[in-house]
Amino acid sequence: MDSRGPRGLVPMLLVSGVVVLVALGQARGMWLANLHNGLLALAFTLVGAYVLFQRPGHREGLLFMATGVVEAVMFYGRQVGHWSTSPDSWVDRWLGWLGVWPIAVALALATLSVFCFPDGRLPSPRWRWVAAAVVLIAAVCAALSALWPVEYAATSMPLEHPVNPEASQSVSTVWDALAHPSYAIFQVLWVVAIVARWRGATTPVRRQLAWLVLAAAVSVVALAVGLAVWQTPRPGLLTACLVPVAAGLAVVHGQQARAYSALSWLSRSGARSDDLPTNLARAVAEALAAPAATLWIRVGERELHAVGVWPETDAYIAPATLADLRAAPDLHLRPVERQGEVTGAITVDRPRADRLSLAEAKLLDDLASQAALVVDHLNLADVVAGQRRAGFLDGLSPRENEVLELMARGLSNAAICQELHLSIKTVEPVVSAIFVKLGLHADAGSNRRVLAVLAYLRS
Repeated sequence: MDSRGPRGLVPMLLVSGVVVLVALGQARGMWLANLHNGLLALAFTLVGAYVLFQRPGHREGLLFMATGVVEAVMFYGRQVGHWSTSPDSWVDRWLGWLGVWPIAVALALATLSVFCFPDGRLPSPRWRWVAAAVVLIAAVCAALSALWPVEYAATSMPLEHPVNPEASQSVSTVWDALAHPSYAIFQVLWVVAIVARWRGATTPVRRQLAWLVLAAAVSVVALAVGLAVWQTPRPGLLTACLVPVAAGLAVVHGQQARAYSALSWLSRSGARSDDLPTNLARAVAEALAAPAATLWIRVGERELHAVGVWPETDAYIAPATLADLRAAPDLHLRPVERQGEVTGAITVDRPRADRLSLAEAKLLDDLASQAALVVDHLNLADVVAGQRRAGFLDGLSPRENEVLELMARGLSNAAICQELHLSIKTVEPVVSAIFVKLGLHADAGSNRRVLAVLAYLRS
């Protein structure tokens, strides 16, 4: 569905609501201590809507929108409480209450946004426990603040808490031990998450992280200058709205940069490259921020064989059919067609539940069109047929034929050693000799093993 259709209506309604809340709150008067919440509300919501418009359903955009809505509610609530002329007003007390207790929720959402930047996924599965702990601690802190005025003094809220006018000593003790230390730990985790993401990231993702780090650095410098010169953290708080803006631009335009790089990979590789399939698989994986991708080519009536794999591997990948690949829960599939006939396929290693955005789906379609050209260029069937006509397979020794047969069964060099009771020093020269006799040179990379097996199967 188009992001400008019904699916995009909710973000637009939320943006409108946030703008109204901020405008109504600001209309009550200028309170500099609360201004940063209004700016953050607008920044997070507008950037989140922009991300969702460009990439519908993107988790980072959803987190940004949620953060912006919570910030807007807090801003309006604090404005009402600060400028209230009726301290005993039941309405004002509840609105002021909304300006305080969601602080933990807003901080947790911002923390999850950093964890999931820039692709909407956690740095690794192990971070699920960290994210769950953040959510649990934030929920406890929000509940304590909702039930007792434990954070009213810190936020300068002059109105009485609508539920309990005072907090007991035990509640205050629990709050002091849990809340503010946890808030500090959340912000430390921001740095840890960025470092963890950076260490395993590709160059395009590192560029996106650099945008975020640069904006955060500006805010930190402003914070330090404000404390040193004016003894106030307000400059740092006000410039914090640059962080979501930079993050949103990095998410959208970082993806566009990856798309451009992916669609221009053929000109960078060169039309005569011996490893076009692997280069294409790499372009697909990097464009979709996926851990792996594979280019398949059809051999015979139904079987598909992997001829381009990224990351590269020497392991033999078993043939499959389109039905097999479609049934895999952790693959996104695009058939490769030429003149209405399926000649291969592209698969991307990414859980089916992690749906492709509209832009990503269009990009994968375009790459599948380029894959059709690669399959034609490779012309594997003619290569193998030429090998048969030239008698390459006939020139293999009995031992080489035996090893090639085991390779066709998917055995690695180590497994072949065990099967034939030979040492690795004996098997590796035999494998190399097979490649040489079949005319598969070293610059063909890991595809040599696939081509050798296909030559055997077609013989």
